[in-house]
Amino acid sequence: MAVASASKARFLTFREAYELLVKPSEGPVSKRLNRHVSIRITLFLIRHSIAPSPTGMSIISFLTGLASGALFALGWPLVGGLLAQMASILDGCDGEIARLTGRVSKRGGIIDAMLDRVADAAIIAGLSLYALCLGQPPSWLRPYWPAWLLPWPYFVLLLLVLSLSGSFSVSYFSAISRALASYQPKRFIGTRDVRLFTIMLAGLTCFFLPWASTIYMALLSLMTWAEVANCLGQVVKLRE
Repeated sequence: MAVASASKARFLTFREAYELLVKPSEGPVSKRLNRHVSIRITLFLIRHSIAPSPTGMSIISFLTGLASGALFALGWPLVGGLLAQMASILDGCDGEIARLTGRVSKRGGIIDAMLDRVADAAIIAGLSLYALCLGQPPSWLRPYWPAWLLPWPYFVLLLLVLSLSGSFSVSYFSAISRALASYQPKRFIGTRDVRLFTIMLAGLTCFFLPWASTIYMALLSLMTWAEVANCLGQVVKLRE
């Protein structure tokens, strides 16, 4: 339910806005971390009459995601990881502004979803480039790596494909379930907020241990495809 106007939204407390905006289906990171920051940002912007349009905020989140991917690719994992998490937080602000000011639109929702997918691709690609260039196996592991079976660059490329396809598939299953069956699958672990939080942890870890980037790529692959399997399992149980 949206607040009628920005003038009314100015007088909302954080708790009132939180109860109004947070959905039961949201991921754990969004509920426990992101919303506690994004709602405060949104209320600040509305109270000072400087809030951009919902689509404008979507673009800001999108550009933050692109910057995250670029910084990973350039060898700056710490800043890249922090920007990935910031993109996740700002991604909540567009919907909050729309609902609190009565500017919800289907067009805005479609634009936001498209920009999110491109930002996800940029961030994952940036992390993959970092893993390829700087995330070589540590010296103690190299003698045991089966290079004859799968050379290291091909292994990183495989993880890139799995991470990207898994990330897109999770979003696709959610969208197609709502469109065809009016059904929202219950998420398990691969929600966008969890994925971007994992990438933030990757940035923090890779600042000290660059080779850990590949471990996080493998973790993203497992998380996303586990979520796909979870969604498929729920769809199979549908009676329609």
